[in-house]
Amino acid sequence: MYVPEQQIIAKMTAIQREILLPEEAVGRVLVAEGQTVDIREVVARGFIPDQHLILETRSLFGALKDDDLKKLLLVKERQPVQAQQPIAGKDPRRGRRLLAPVNGMIVYVGGGRIIMQATPQFIDLEAGVRGTVSRVYPGRGVAVETTGALVQGVWGSGKTVIATLRMEPPTGIDTIPLEALDTTYKNEIVVTTHPLTPQSLRVAEARNFAGLVAPSMPIQLINRVAQLEKAVLLTEGFGTIPMNEMAVTALKDFDSYQAVLDAYLPRRWEARRPELVIHRRTEDTLTPPDFRQTLRRGMRVRITRAPYTGQIGKISDLPERPLALENGLAVPVARVDLVSGTVEIPLANLELSGT
Repeated sequence: MYVPEQQIIAKMTAIQREILLPEEAVGRVLVAEGQTVDIREVVARGFIPDQHLILETRSLFGALKDDDLKKLLLVKERQPVQAQQPIAGKDPRRGRRLLAPVNGMIVYVGGGRIIMQATPQFIDLEAGVRGTVSRVYPGRGVAVETTGALVQGVWGSGKTVIATLRMEPPTGIDTIPLEALDTTYKNEIVVTTHPLTPQSLRVAEARNFAGLVAPSMPIQLINRVAQLEKAVLLTEGFGTIPMNEMAVTALKDFDSYQAVLDAYLPRRWEARRPELVIHRRTEDTLTPPDFRQTLRRGMRVRITRAPYTGQIGKISDLPERPLALENGLAVPVARVDLVSGTVEIPLANLELSGT
């Protein structure tokens, strides 16, 4: 029995979300269990306390007396500085310079070291979904239950935005003029079914998109996307993979709806996925997706590795005997029916797709 990963794509499902402050934050919860909360309602408020960072200077400037090191300061002690601002060196524009790693101020210089005190980070934690508080975690946050459409992705840029969802024009976002008098797409989450390109990102910046949902992008664009203030979610992964039809259909149905784009940056030790949520009420009783399902014949699955990355098919058989791969390993596989025919795929390269 094999329990696969799941990528949920559903037009209506039960959604349970935990909204928590970072573990290092000190905070308080502002809502109670059973209370109804809106998307932008602040459910918890806190701050990350001051941190002190020790910056070694010998590798840059050599061994200096304290007075000589202080002469290299480009800012005054206890003067506020911004992250990446030069704080020590002979010239603030060139040569060997020490840059501030965080927003804060210098509190001590001596012994070949500069000690910085980081500015406290204050956090207002929004619910992110419209629903009912099902549990309160004192000092940390809440769990909220709701219903609606859910489209999960495989990679996010680490940003979150709440805005109107808008499908790209028929010719694609790369054809949108960089300069235009109309405000179409401004402050909206724009969906493209085509892989992102450098031109896509130029358009997103020039037209001030709030966020982007795309199937894939070249891995070389990661650093560029990370610098954007916009939330970016990929439904398929890296490369030039087209968007799967289930995601395309679901997203088209909710054009012009208000959506929450949580472009969470996946971490190896967490099961959380980046996702797009569109709140919808229903009188039906819905159950949350079962993440303990085992693979069975007839299940719809998504292939996560080349050469069939992103393709969706149905399991037609689960052979009892392992299949010998070209690298000499024998692994359990599933026979998956694709549009192009039936292929044998290692179970580790499959995830459930849909609800």
